[in-house]
Amino acid sequence: MKTYERPIVLVNEELAEGVYAASGAEVTTDCWTVNVTRDQEDAGGYSTYRVAATHSSSVTHISTKTVVTVVFDGTVTSAEYEGFDVSVSGNTVTLTRESHANAYYSGDNFNSLLKVWPKGLSVTSSGISCTHAVNVQGGFD
Repeated sequence: MKTYERPIVLVNEELAEGVYAASGAEVTTDCWTVNVTRDQEDAGGYSTYRVAATHSSSVTHISTKTVVTVVFDGTVTSAEYEGFDVSVSGNTVTLTRESHANAYYSGDNFNSLLKVWPKGLSVTSSGISCTHAVNVQGGFD
């Protein structure tokens, strides 16, 4: 029998982007909170999952690229999400939103449905990453 080993998260201030993962429904990073929950199963052969995320209104950086990763307990054959580029690899769906820079002190958020084929899969983990661009006199670092 294997024993549980708690994951370790390391901070590296030199990195512009980090990937954060956790088991469970809600994941909180240094600036984002994301929650992925099953919404419903459709007769069309897919399930929908509510993906809701909020960027902290107290941070002093801009999120120019947001990447949400959702891992399922089985192979995903196709996925759709409005407003994000979607890629599928095995049991992992990656949602990418770029060129979106309104997260600076704003509490930026998104909340929409992810459609996943086939139906009947369950979320095993999710994560979110953020570019930590700094608004410096009209430009970005």
